Amino acid sequence: MNWLRYTQIKHTMKKLILIGLALVMLSCRAFVGFEPTFTMGMSESDFKKKNKPELVAANEEDGTRIYSTYYASTNYKFFFFRNEKLVRFEKGIYADDYKSFRY
Repeated sequence: MNWLRYTQIKHTMKKLILIGLALVMLSCRAFVGFEPTFTMGMSESDFKKKNKPELVAANEEDGTRIYSTYYASTNYKFFFFRNEKLVRFEKGIYADDYKSFRY
């Protein structure tokens, strides 16, 4: 009877450790952030649905819009849209690095 009780406790402890490990991994992922999901040529509306970008610049004359994403592990990423299609992608260290890119 003792052996059966020991086996049940051991099995329960394994489950608890695995659940705890999964929770730790998921919580770390929340702080680090996710990589932006994109493909060149994708629509602006699809990009905004799949990511949490911030509009940093817009030029109404030629229809260019620049969005940025930031995560501690990946720094800044800038996405250039022209006529509602993704046409360019750049990486940066600072929030205003997009100003140095020619578009």
